[in-house]
Amino acid sequence: MANCEFTALTDQELLDLVQLEDNKAAFSELYNRYWEPLINLAGKRTLSLAMAEEIVQDVFVNFYLRRKEIQLNNSLSAYLKTAIKFQVFKAYRVKKIQDKYIETVAYIGHTVPVQPDNILESKQIHAEIFKITEKMPATCKEVFLLSRFEKRSNQDIADQLNISVAMVRKHITKSMNIMRSEIKDHQMDIFYLVLLLYMHKN
Repeated sequence: MANCEFTALTDQELLDLVQLEDNKAAFSELYNRYWEPLINLAGKRTLSLAMAEEIVQDVFVNFYLRRKEIQLNNSLSAYLKTAIKFQVFKAYRVKKIQDKYIETVAYIGHTVPVQPDNILESKQIHAEIFKITEKMPATCKEVFLLSRFEKRSNQDIADQLNISVAMVRKHITKSMNIMRSEIKDHQMDIFYLVLLLYMHKN
């Protein structure tokens, strides 16, 4: 099939070619089709073209890596837009955690300035934590992110997700168990993890 013919195909037809045949030309067509609108969406949320481009790139990389398992409940457009929103969320959490890490290190009396390596390490740890959240059930993951990154109270989370406070606590316990289990296999900074997992008022 000539590349020009792919432009006439629907998103679902292109996705089928990507999933069933690993058709790179079909993936390129989807990439070209959605790159600009997704950049605009990410740009409106981040107010940074560089960050928007990085976010969109990450979304497409993840999309390609998970192409075999993706099952669309709605349109591909809706799927990608949701992915962008989540990546923006992750990007802001990374910055927020890095800032908190630096503030905390300064607060507890470290007189040595925080070095770039320390910032990089915290970013890497944060990335590993997000990888672990991908292994959590959807609601459990959402509760974890709202609790540990948004620092929302159990009641606020219950109201937002329309579940009971008891169910919120259950999901937090489950997410903590998953996190602790996975941490055993990762070389992570214990001090940083204590800050993330335990320093939270409900």
